[in-house]
Amino acid sequence: MNMYRISNSSTIQAIFPEIEKCLEAYYSLIDECAEYPDWQRKVRMDLGGTVSYLALTIDESSRDAAVEVSEIFRRFDYEKQIYFK
Repeated sequence: MNMYRISNSSTIQAIFPEIEKCLEAYYSLIDECAEYPDWQRKVRMDLGGTVSYLALTIDESSRDAAVEVSEIFRRFDYEKQIYFK
């Protein structure tokens, strides 16, 4: 993992747009299942670990900037304790 962290292709500018798209797709599914708690729980179980891993690949110094500019990342940051039970 350290090898990729120092790569030019893994800068926050390069990877954040893709991470943001994944978060948007994930939360779109979560929101669509709002009236169906069993499906919502299944989506969280099946995809939540992958989504949280992607979002947590952003280092702490970049996380604050991501929270400021991205509403969807702010939502993840607010709800992230769901994924670490």
